[in-house]
Amino acid sequence: MLELLAATRFAHFLAIVLLFGLSVFPFYAVRPNGEALSFRGPITLCAAASLVSGVLVLMGAAANIGGDLASAWDAGTLSNVIGDTEFGRVWAGRLLLCLPILALRLRPKGGADAPLAVLSGLLLASVALTGHSRMPTGALGAVSVLADALHLLAAGWWIGGLLGLVLAARALGPELAGVLTRFSCIGYGAVAALILTGTFKSWLLLGRAGALLSTPYGWTLMVKLMLFAGMGALALSNRLWITPALGRETARPGVWLNRLRGQVALELALGVLVLAAVGLLGAMEPPVDFARP
Repeated sequence: MLELLAATRFAHFLAIVLLFGLSVFPFYAVRPNGEALSFRGPITLCAAASLVSGVLVLMGAAANIGGDLASAWDAGTLSNVIGDTEFGRVWAGRLLLCLPILALRLRPKGGADAPLAVLSGLLLASVALTGHSRMPTGALGAVSVLADALHLLAAGWWIGGLLGLVLAARALGPELAGVLTRFSCIGYGAVAALILTGTFKSWLLLGRAGALLSTPYGWTLMVKLMLFAGMGALALSNRLWITPALGRETARPGVWLNRLRGQVALELALGVLVLAAVGLLGAMEPPVDFARP
């Protein structure tokens, strides 16, 4: 049942990361006339997917506990997961948080939406209250939860923002370069937060450097790190090579714009694969055993 749990977690992570990234994107990505970009349809789709995938994660947890697929929709097993486990209670609360997010999408408001950004950020950060973040106890556990929450928000800002760039590319044309410049400036902080919090979490959950190359958890983490490095390389290429060229080249702006669109789309694809690795890591046991004295 590990595969089912990992798949449902991946679907949920993807939905909430994109939801948060698209919700904050209009606050710094605007047209030259000052009009904020709006992604009403994609945001509504991500909000609905967050609720549905969240329910599927709960069902996947029930199947994992029951040991068979039938336990996923067994009322007794689901009731035990929600009522008898801390994960179930926290996850049920997170599903309730999806309801006001969906309700906000019923309003005619477009562009930057502060309540939606705050609630989607809370939904994303609250994943830190489940899984491996809760394994240490005391002060170390509190720091672990805070680091994980910051890691999640930074990932949402970057990966979800990449989807915003892809969606904005057709509407903005060459103006996309200016939006990418603003996105990159904010993205530096997100990448720094990802590196710092990721290093801390890796140290905490691996316990020893050798576990990175000698355990399934470490191998999966290595794949995630390589994908992350690929995203970083593409981001630097976009910022330092393609964007300046797009600003200088007046004869062939379409050529450089197409290159920019292609690299942003590839960067987003690598981000989706990173989230797949995160979903798998969340369903695996880390090398460190916090129960050991």
